[in-house]
Formats: sequence, C-alpha cells, structure tokens
Amino acid sequence: MAVSFLAVAGCADWFAPPELSVRLSIVAAFESGESYAAALASADQLRIRVLRADSAGAFTITAKDTTVSIDPETGEAQARLTLALVRSPQTFRLILTAVRSADGTVLFSGQRDIQVTSSSAGTTISTDTIPLPYVGPRAARVAIAPKDTSVTGTTPFTYRAVAFDTAGVPLVPQPQFTFFLVNPADTAKVKLGKFTGVATPVSGATGQVRLYVQAPGLTSGSVVADTARLFLGAVPAAIRLNPGYANVGVGDTLRFNAQVVDASGNPLPGTTVTWTSRTTAAATVSTTGLVTGVTAGTAVIVASGSGFSDSALVTVVAPTHAVAYTASSVGTSTGRGFGVARVGDTVVVSVTVDLRYTPDEKLGSYDAILRWNPSALAFIDVQNGTYVAPTVNTDSVAAGRLDFAAADPQQEASPGGSVVVARVRFRAAAAGSSTMALTIEEMSGAPPTFTNLLGLNRVTVTSGHVTVRQ
Repeated sequence: MAVSFLAVAGCADWFAPPELSVRLSIVAAFESGESYAAALASADQLRIRVLRADSAGAFTITAKDTTVSIDPETGEAQARLTLALVRSPQTFRLILTAVRSADGTVLFSGQRDIQVTSSSAGTTISTDTIPLPYVGPRAARVAIAPKDTSVTGTTPFTYRAVAFDTAGVPLVPQPQFTFFLVNPADTAKVKLGKFTGVATPVSGATGQVRLYVQAPGLTSGSVVADTARLFLGAVPAAIRLNPGYANVGVGDTLRFNAQVVDASGNPLPGTTVTWTSRTTAAATVSTTGLVTGVTAGTAVIVASGSGFSDSALVTVVAPTHAVAYTASSVGTSTGRGFGVARVGDTVVVSVTVDLRYTPDEKLGSYDAILRWNPSALAFIDVQNGTYVAPTVNTDSVAAGRLDFAAADPQQEASPGGSVVVARVRFRAAAAGSSTMALTIEEMSGAPPTFTNLLGLNRVTVTSGHVTVRQ
C-alpha cells in the first residue's frame, strides 16, 4: 500500500503540542497471485491502527484506530487522520489489516514504522509503501462437491468447497475459494462464478465439462485444488459393474451385470457393454456377462462401454477350499475387489472367510495379518463383523500392519456360509494405491472336525486393492 502523509493544518496553541492533519492516501498493494484473488475480492474492510512509542520506546500507545471500507471496484481505501506530534521528527507504527467482515477473518496484514516531521501546511511530508502479505487460512487439501453431476436443463446450481488441515480436519474459518473451468472455451457450455461457484448451463449445450476449485496452500504462493466433472444432457459418465468381487467354484457360473450410467447413477438406455476376462485360464465371461470358473485362481472381469470401464475381481475356488479375501467399500458402495476412494473418504475393508465350498466345516479359529500402504491409507479402527470379535494388535498400524485373530468355541458361525471376521476402517490420506494384502497364519474348522484347513492347504487367499485419488 502506498501511504502519503500530507500536512494540511498547524496548531497555534503555544502550550500544546503541534498538530498535523495527516491524510493517508491508501492504494491496495496486496500480495499478488491467482491464489489470493478470491481473498482480495472478499476483503471489504481495512483497519488502520497508528501506535506511538511509550517512554521505553515500545509501540504500546494507540494514537488512532479506525476502520474504513475498501472500494470493491478499485481496491482502494481512504482515511484522513489527525495525529498530535509531541516532537519533531516523531516515529509512528502504522498497522494495516484487511478483513472479511462477513466473519471477521483477517486476510492481509502488514505494518511499517514511519517518521513524521513537522512541515508547512499543505506540503507532502513523506510517502512510503506498506506491503500486505496474505495471512488468512491456508489449506493442506480442498474438496469440491458435487464431484460428478449431470444436468439436463439451464437451472443454476452451486458448487461447494471445504478446506482441510494436515490432519484432515475442516479449517475454521474457511479460506476464500476460486472456481475455474479447465478449458476456458467451455464458457460456451456453462457459466461459472469465479468466486461464488454458481454454475449456469447454457441452453442446448451437451457434453462433459471439467472444472476445479483452488485455495491458498500451506506455503506462500502455493495452491491446493480439486476437480469435478459436469455432464450436460443425458451423456455417459461411468459404467457400473456388479458384483465388484465374487467367488465361483470350478465349473460353476455366476452372472455379472453392468450398466452405462450418467453422473447421477441413472442407467442410460441404448448403450452397449462388452465383456472381457483378463485371465481366461482361470475364468471366462460370455457376451452377456456370464462368468464360468475354469481352474483355481483369480481373474479380472472387465465391462466396457461408451468410453468407460469397470473391473471386478473373481476367485475361482477349488473343491473343499475355504476362501479368505479382502474387499473394500466407500460410502454406500458394496465390497469391491478394486476399490476407489478420494482423499478424506472413509474406506472400510471387510476381511471375509467364505466356507460355501467346505460345506461340512464351520470356522473354528483363524490368525491373520493385514498389510497396506500407510502413506495412502491411515488406520482408524477395527469393527466387529459377523464372527466373534477379534483380538487385535495395533502396535504396527503406523507401518501398515494389523495382526488379528479369533476363535469360535460356541460355533456361532453358520456352516457352509460366509463370515466377515473383521471390518477395518481407514481414512484415505493421500493419493496413491495399496494392495490390502491378507496373510492367513492359522485357520481351523470348529468342533467336531477340528480340521486344520491351512495345514491341509485348503485355504485360498485373495487380496483386494484400493486406489486413492485427489
């Protein structure tokens, strides 16, 4: 900010200190950069404090304290202050603070010590510049909502954003956000409020538009951002394949379903889905999604259509084998072999033992280890499943390892069925990927058989996978 001191009047009292009417002509010189554009637009008040030194030389005495409006068009603020000079020259400390009055958040602040000397009325005493760096909220991460949405009309709607600290906790107060179209030419399809997030589709526009929101990052000049997709008209946005994980016996069949959907999850008629098995030696899939188990092993079944694809993990189970596997869920999604989450989501990994292919056995006991990538997934806790509560060792969860075990002496597990032995909750901490690697250390049948399933090599283990996106 450029600050000019102009002497406009002198005091004629012999016994009083001389006074000068000091005019502060303030022109905004905020810290520049696109990351602070929204903050600058929302700073509507400027607090001006003038301090003078006490007898010890510390600036503790308030000479003036006033607040003026910042012109939203020019970014300027004007103030005329009268200061009493007790000596000449005299040094004052000028503190300027730009505030968002809606919630009182300080966005920019700076100070400068300025020396004022008595002078003839009407002459400029001094001119100085006070930089005002950004001091408002800074985010480690920002999330936009809705992430994917589909509209068919021209009714405006508003994108919202939330900023988080390094621990994943929403900031209080929130920073000011700026919204952009990834492709500026998409203004022909949708009008997007830069600071409001209000999106107004253009009549007749169709197709996909990508946009993003940004906020000041943790370091000066940095930004954090998140993206969203807007689908205009009834256009494909994804393909949904169900189930996302399945077990099938050798020689058995299982029907899979897939649909091309819009951003709201609504099926789109008239679309075609093609099917592929990436490991035909283990399982094949027909043109209608019928999967047939060929030999024991795993296969990835892929459904594709309208430029999108989705995958499911299938374990082909040998006779008399138990299957222990991990599948993940996010929000309302069902367990999937290939889970997808966004940073900040809660991911639930279900550890399940499927006994359908060992019809004469119940699960008597197990001892297991779950390993994952701790940089992508942060451990929260372990919740009970449909089996007896596990004994859990969490000493190594920071390194991505969880040990857990349980026994069922009361034979509570249903014979010939599936039991969820544990549900492990994680927070998606950072973009990355992780295999939810399951190891079975011991697994036995319940009385009266006491079958050592692991020792007899009758346990098949399949580990799912989780991808975390920004």
